[in-house]
Amino acid sequence: MAAVSERSRREPYIGETKKSQRDGHGSFEYSNKFFRYEGQWKNGKKHGHGKLVMTDGSYYEGSFKDGEIDGFGFRYFADSGAKYQGQFRLGELHGKGRMIWPDGSIYEGDFVHNRRQGFGAMKSVTENLLYKGGYFQNKRHGQGTMIYPLFIEFPSSVESKGELYNGDWVMDKRHGKGDMKYDDGSMYEGQFEEDYFSGEGVLKHCSGLVHSGVWINGHPGSTPVKLVIIHEKDPLELEQGQTFEIHIECRDENDQVVKEEHGRELQITLGYKNIKPKKGSALFDMIEDVAEKPIQTPYGYEVVSYPLTNQSEDLTDKQEENDDDRESKVVPRSSSDITKGSVMHRDSISLIQKNSADIVEEDEEMADGDVNDDTEKVEPIAEETTDGPVGNHQGRDATGNTQEPGHSVSSSFTGNARDKDDKEAIPLPPQVPNHRTEAGECHFKSLFIPPPPPMYRPFVALDEDNKKSKEKQDRMVQAKRHNKEKIDDARIARTGDYVLMVRDVTNPPFLERNLDPAFLLIKLKKPKREKVKKEPKPKYVM
Repeated sequence: MAAVSERSRREPYIGETKKSQRDGHGSFEYSNKFFRYEGQWKNGKKHGHGKLVMTDGSYYEGSFKDGEIDGFGFRYFADSGAKYQGQFRLGELHGKGRMIWPDGSIYEGDFVHNRRQGFGAMKSVTENLLYKGGYFQNKRHGQGTMIYPLFIEFPSSVESKGELYNGDWVMDKRHGKGDMKYDDGSMYEGQFEEDYFSGEGVLKHCSGLVHSGVWINGHPGSTPVKLVIIHEKDPLELEQGQTFEIHIECRDENDQVVKEEHGRELQITLGYKNIKPKKGSALFDMIEDVAEKPIQTPYGYEVVSYPLTNQSEDLTDKQEENDDDRESKVVPRSSSDITKGSVMHRDSISLIQKNSADIVEEDEEMADGDVNDDTEKVEPIAEETTDGPVGNHQGRDATGNTQEPGHSVSSSFTGNARDKDDKEAIPLPPQVPNHRTEAGECHFKSLFIPPPPPMYRPFVALDEDNKKSKEKQDRMVQAKRHNKEKIDDARIARTGDYVLMVRDVTNPPFLERNLDPAFLLIKLKKPKREKVKKEPKPKYVM
């Protein structure tokens, strides 16, 4: 009995037999001790359902045919922890199947000779993506769709809020024709090569910019590097009340317009030289509360923002409401006066010319010593004391208006008091809306420099500086001139140098950068007027 037990322990097969062959259910331990099989047998071969176990912990359980793993089954790989369930042929993963890795990655689709090949869907945790499409030798190949990042439902849906590529693949890389959609809304449609945009393609950026043309290694074949303001003269000379237009081009490093680009967003603004107030002045005490930071220009000084509008007709309508006597019609000037497309406000011209003529005539009268009676009445009012102006009677100021007791002409020099015209000043005009480029170019039309806003910093500082020098001159003449300038400032822009700035405000920036701003110096002057000859006074012959 002991001899029989010893022989059964040494026997590699334990189970049913038929005609001296393993047939039916039984277990078999191979001589190399690496494999052990338990399951169905037929004619001495593994056939039917069985389980093949390896000493490293790997195993297969499923269908066998004529001694080989063949049909549907389950395979566990101990070295990687991966699990496969699907079709087998001659011991290899072959046909439809599903592979699951320990990190949660899943592939479901076709296998050929242990490799992913054919059509399948792969959710990769390590690559944080989902791919659904063609495979060849474990690599994405052929037509396919890739989505980033992972999504929850697999593999019934390929929709995601992440990035999506749909197109051709060659050995795991985007190659050929395809569409790429990004999670920020950008989209590229065209040719790919080695995972890069390459060849003809169109990129619709989420900022609204569109680049259509040739791409090389993921970058446009031609890229703007600067903004250029096209103008005939530098600086640009304008007259008060005159409208103008600006033409901007986006140029590459070869100074050529990039016509393949559309929709770059440009902003146009105006600035005036930043004049820092002197210590101790009223404006100096307020400067700390000003949030705006000066802008550096290529002209050697900084500027602060000044209004710029292209709605001059609306501005004129508001002027008409404030003063029924002023005209609001916008009329084109003659080509001999201004460039093509420019216009000037008729009321601005008449106002400038009238005030300029008055000031010139007043200077001539003072030079000749010809001062009228009204002027003499102003002198005592212009004198200031600690308690106010000398005298309590009513008088006339430099403009000829009745002046109440206690009012000082010199108080208007400080820039802190506002007369009636200032109180009725026109509200700040709307800013020029941003424009987008077409074929690398952009036009801003009907631009107009409006009157300054109340208490505009540089002008207040200028007035404070000029006050000291004006006090040394004849007070009466300067009072007249200053009051007229105040009227002008409320209705028209002050003469001087302005800086026009064009900025690339495309947001988010295309290719992660905005173009540097472009600058243009504008010299604003008074309109030219014809000299009016004085008629000689008649000579009386005695």
